[in-house]
Amino acid sequence: MKPIKTISILAATAAALLLAGGVAWAETDAQKIQRLERELADLRAHVGPVIPTMSGTPLAELKAVAGILAPETRGLAIDLSGKSGEYCLRDPQGGRFMVHFSERPTETPEDVLYFVAADSLTGAGLDVSKMPPLPTELGKMTPRQWYYYSGDYVEPHHRGKLGREYLVLALDIR
Repeated sequence: MKPIKTISILAATAAALLLAGGVAWAETDAQKIQRLERELADLRAHVGPVIPTMSGTPLAELKAVAGILAPETRGLAIDLSGKSGEYCLRDPQGGRFMVHFSERPTETPEDVLYFVAADSLTGAGLDVSKMPPLPTELGKMTPRQWYYYSGDYVEPHHRGKLGREYLVLALDIR
């Protein structure tokens, strides 16, 4: 690459960064305080009723889950509330592991669901033919019973075919 071209690319990149962040850099102290107060009010509106009542292990666990969802860890949160009333926390390495949380745990025996890609266990000799198939309807799982999902039919929690074999376990927390 020629030196002139390198300098022009660096200058263009710097200009784009300056323009993108220019509004934040031009923010006055009063504007920054107002913005932070709005963000704090929004945070209080969403978690205010929950956080003050928590302490000890529950609060530490909530912080641990929040840490998984932080941008640098790349944990993937998927809103499935419109499909199944659940929220999915998926690993960033291709969905080999997922945890679903019901938004209405008192209304289902499937409060928490664990999806584990079956291939590592079937490769070690697990015979999935002895496992019950994952039910095709919500609310039909027996808590603490492992199920086998073949990947080739509509899975009720995602409302679609996942295209991968999973072992699925439901927990009824209430």
